[in-house]
Amino acid sequence: MIRRARATLITCSLTLLVAVLGGGSTAHADAATPPGKVDSYVYEGSTADFPYMVYTPSSYDPKEPMPLVVAAHGCMTRADQFMGATNFNEVAEREGFVVLYPDVEQAVADLPQPLKRCWRFYDVTTYQRDQGHAAAMANMTKRVMEQRSIDSERVYMAGTSAGGFMTAAMAAAYPELFAAVSIVAGGGYNDGGCLGPLPGLPVEVMAASARDEMGDNARVVPRMAMGGAGDLAIPPNCAAKSFFQGLRTNNLVLGDSQTSPISLEPASSRRESNPGGYDSTVETYLDPDGCVVGERWLIDEMGHFWPGGPADEEWSNFTDPKGPSGAEASWAFFKRYEKSETSMPCAEAPARPAEPKCAKRQVMLALPKRTKSPRVTVNGKKVRSRLVKGKVRVWLPSGDRDRTVVVIKAKRKKTGKSVKRRVAFKGCGPRPAKL
Repeated sequence: MIRRARATLITCSLTLLVAVLGGGSTAHADAATPPGKVDSYVYEGSTADFPYMVYTPSSYDPKEPMPLVVAAHGCMTRADQFMGATNFNEVAEREGFVVLYPDVEQAVADLPQPLKRCWRFYDVTTYQRDQGHAAAMANMTKRVMEQRSIDSERVYMAGTSAGGFMTAAMAAAYPELFAAVSIVAGGGYNDGGCLGPLPGLPVEVMAASARDEMGDNARVVPRMAMGGAGDLAIPPNCAAKSFFQGLRTNNLVLGDSQTSPISLEPASSRRESNPGGYDSTVETYLDPDGCVVGERWLIDEMGHFWPGGPADEEWSNFTDPKGPSGAEASWAFFKRYEKSETSMPCAEAPARPAEPKCAKRQVMLALPKRTKSPRVTVNGKKVRSRLVKGKVRVWLPSGDRDRTVVVIKAKRKKTGKSVKRRVAFKGCGPRPAKL
């Protein structure tokens, strides 16, 4: 009877969510897109198949592992719609990370509203390791880590609405996978009941249950939460618990208290201006060493949407472009962390050295006529080179340079006389050779 009552309350609240968001778009227009690549796959689970999409930025190099962001949609939304509505691809292209957009199995996609395409946040097994949607999400993440060259220290998850509940589940059930998480307009661990008129689980119970679920894999998982002050689908108490459950669970990882050593009071609070859109209040929470371990955004006026997506009418059911960019804010939070560095005293990873202005690459240049045995320097330093069909392949080094000067010294085939060719380029040099 209790379970049936809980399900009824959740269904009523999801019906309100349908009224807030509408039924969802059914087409994906070909708007201007980043130059990376989008691939579609299917994870074949033991009981169901789960489709997923992967965005790979144009800068991807299998020899240089990239971070991965798992982006989980809400109810009545497909993976391709979430991709179009969030602007994660644009941020990934600029910052250099891969994005996984997981989707639900066909049986859930075929459910009537309001449960259509929802991750099963209302099912207790969703919050347990090796069960249901949690297992599917973990396996899709691991599959992408095999399909792409991914830095396992920098895997993150962001989710909205039902995907936000899913993100809270994954932080507890699979803490060894995710360095940090971001919950947008969603709820905390096993707290689907908070969507009804009742308050749901006490945050202390949620935090303790999440810590128990972590088991031997327990570690501090930094958490960001974002939500709109006008959200009619996620009650304020539910949204607040989505954040504080994470802080309390982190404290239980560190000791026996839910309220220390990480303070439940913000170390700072600022107003974030967004000209022409909604301003936000941003609270920052620090660990004992003064490093950021939590961030909470309350967005003025915004309803139940992903914040700061495209202004195109196609995405109006999913995003409010007047909000601050959820993709930008999530990535700014994520990039502070590496999985093995979130233990105390400081959760933030040491600053990585700045990427060189010019990346390593290979170029093809013409040799002086009738010559052999070339030797090549770039800005006065000898570099690797090789003859290829009458031309010379040159390995340009990485580094910070505004001008690239290539000098080729070779010998005449008949006389052995030395000859030299000098070519200069602005910036990092000519376009890479086709390998």
